[in-house]
Amino acid sequence: MDVLMIKKGDYAMIKNKEIENMMKLFQYYYDKVSAELKELKKKVPDGARLHAAMHGKTYQYYIRWNGTKRGREYIVKEKMEKAKILAQIEYFEKLSGRLQNDIKCLDKLKETWSGEPFYWVEENMSRGKYALVTPVYCNDECYIHEWKDQIYEKKQFKENSPEFYTRQGVRVRSKSEMIIADMLDEVQIPFLYEKPLKLGTWTIHPDFTLLDISNRREIYWEHFGMMDDMDYRNDAFSKMGKYEECGFYQYDRLIWTFETGKQPLNTKVLRRMLIQLAKTLGYEV
Repeated sequence: MDVLMIKKGDYAMIKNKEIENMMKLFQYYYDKVSAELKELKKKVPDGARLHAAMHGKTYQYYIRWNGTKRGREYIVKEKMEKAKILAQIEYFEKLSGRLQNDIKCLDKLKETWSGEPFYWVEENMSRGKYALVTPVYCNDECYIHEWKDQIYEKKQFKENSPEFYTRQGVRVRSKSEMIIADMLDEVQIPFLYEKPLKLGTWTIHPDFTLLDISNRREIYWEHFGMMDDMDYRNDAFSKMGKYEECGFYQYDRLIWTFETGKQPLNTKVLRRMLIQLAKTLGYEV
């Protein structure tokens, strides 16, 4: 049977809590705008409306009156504050109307929206029957679990090389990588160590492959720990260039970190960076 596998990027889950939060936000601004609108209307004549007309490359502003046969009154430059007030009134009126409409729509949606239809079906089938089903959508928890369980060919360690192990028992190549791995676990960002990545005809092993759950894609982290060594530094720049040639760029799908003998990894800064990264990738910290 052909199954349509829906990725999170194709289907944005909306939680009832998110609907409630949006309603609260809209209600806050509706109340704020309504109060300010009431005060502004006291500063202009009843029925006064602003009209803007192009005049060369600038605008000329006039006052018009609703429901009367009065003509229009040109607003001179010295009285431009009056034009600003009338423009602000119109802005507030349009915004308050739209906010009020959207609050009503969200309230109706909250009453009928299940939040996660795929999860709802799972919860409303017997375990025995659901075990026979091939789901069309894998929720975040399921997706993370399957991603972490993938099998890949790992890069071999040289004989007699130093042994560093993370708290989860993953062997890494340096103390700094051990620190990074443990902090990734600390902020609950899933990662795979030295998973192969094909860059053109070249296969490399990024230090860490991270899961961006918000977009359901992988991002890569290279830690260059001996940048005071010239040969190592040249190899590092060559590697960075290869990433960029193949369309992987820093601030998109790449993270670079560096250290030297005199400038070791700053764990305080690293922790702050990872907390922010976790939020960006869709994890709650």
